[in-house]
Amino acid sequence: MHPALGDLMGAVADETRFSDALSRYATSFRADLLGGAFLASGLEQLAQWGAEFAMHPDVDYWLRSPSSEGTPALLAMGVTPEAAQRYASHYRLHDPLWDAAMAERERLAVRGTPGVWVATDAPVQHTRGFRHSEIYNDFLRTYGIGTRMFGGGQGAKHPVGNLFMSIYRQGDDQGFSHDEVRRFQTEFVAVQHAAFLHREMVALRSRARGLETLMERLPLGVLFFDSGGRLLHANARARVLCERPEGGVLRALQRGSVLASTAPAVLRALFQQSLQGRSGCVELPGGVLLVTLAIAELAELGLDHGAPGVAWVAMERSLDSAAAVALARQAYRLSPAESELLLALMRGQTPQGFAAARGVRISTVRTQMSTLLDKTQTQRQQELLALVARLMLLAPAQAAALS
Repeated sequence: MHPALGDLMGAVADETRFSDALSRYATSFRADLLGGAFLASGLEQLAQWGAEFAMHPDVDYWLRSPSSEGTPALLAMGVTPEAAQRYASHYRLHDPLWDAAMAERERLAVRGTPGVWVATDAPVQHTRGFRHSEIYNDFLRTYGIGTRMFGGGQGAKHPVGNLFMSIYRQGDDQGFSHDEVRRFQTEFVAVQHAAFLHREMVALRSRARGLETLMERLPLGVLFFDSGGRLLHANARARVLCERPEGGVLRALQRGSVLASTAPAVLRALFQQSLQGRSGCVELPGGVLLVTLAIAELAELGLDHGAPGVAWVAMERSLDSAAAVALARQAYRLSPAESELLLALMRGQTPQGFAAARGVRISTVRTQMSTLLDKTQTQRQQELLALVARLMLLAPAQAAALS
């Protein structure tokens, strides 16, 4: 492996090193300028988006979205945006190198197999008056470009994973040697994979940073845990709630796993419930209501949280659980026994635990639970708890209107 290619492969995950490594790779062919490097579905898409690349010549602008969105990407551009605009709109129609690239692409298409093609300015073009052509006088001469080599891929596994890359040699030389052209074609697949992986990594980081920024602005506390119960991230509001004098329970989550034996039993139970994909809530000291989001619901929220984990939301309530249950008792005409069961559930107790504490049969508690669901028109226990949780978040004036 050529050292320049090894350097490029090693810089795939580094946003700052990759563009320099790409330029050094071009230099390894004794090239003076990396004309441009693009990821696109094909030459047609590259030509179609040429003007857009010129309007937004900043590489970072094109690396923020993954290839799955179908948008091509600019990896490097060694000419001015104005020159790229003129070339995209006019000169490619009169460029022998572009014609040669299209011909190489067609040869691959006839064979029907994926592959790599390389086109280069031949010295014979110079002797036939190429240096007196319009493209040379108005485009290439400005940069002192004497010879170009343009490579492209066809049939990459991802539709927007084909690399198109040009390198320019300045001065009036005799062109790229046969060995240089052969090396460029041999290494091109590796360069294409490196470019594609780099684009996807940068896009993933950009999306993650965007989500973190959004989380920091939310007025609610948001906490993410891995499946082992370790806190992965807590947004700004959650950190504020942790620092309150009564925030000891939340602070404990920062010191170790929520599944540790030293963690409050009610939180361990809530976490296990969350891992099973069921929502729930627990009232914490200081007027904080901790609500879990079932794993299956994260994608529905647009968070694209594919890794196993749990999200909890910490909300500051206006009413305590007893006051919210009292409102529910009035609104849904609950019996005293049903109200006691509902309050126990809101405080994290299970139906089995409630039955044992009251010395009643579990079948009796299940009958009361069935009546609770029927009266509140909910289908499951988590829906019932979510209903009362919403009552806890009511402003005092709203609560008075319901009573």
